[in-house]
Amino acid sequence: MTALGEGWGGRLLAAAEHVARERGCRQIIVSSFTFQAPRFYERHGYVETGRVEDIPVEGMADVQLRKRLVQ
Repeated sequence: MTALGEGWGGRLLAAAEHVARERGCRQIIVSSFTFQAPRFYERHGYVETGRVEDIPVEGMADVQLRKRLVQ
C-alpha cells in the first residue's frame, strides 16, 4: 500500500500529459471538488479557470482548471 506524498499522483499526471502532447493536444482541462485535489493540480502548473459554488454541497465548490501543453 502506498501513502500520500510519495509522488505517484505527480508521475501519473506527467505520464498523461506526455501522452496528450504526443497526440497533439494543446491543453488539458480537469475538474476537482474543493475537498479533493485542486491544490495538487495547481502545484503541477494548472490554473483555475472557473468554479461553481455550493456543489456538491453548500460551502464546497466544483473547480475547473486548465494547463496549456504548448506555449
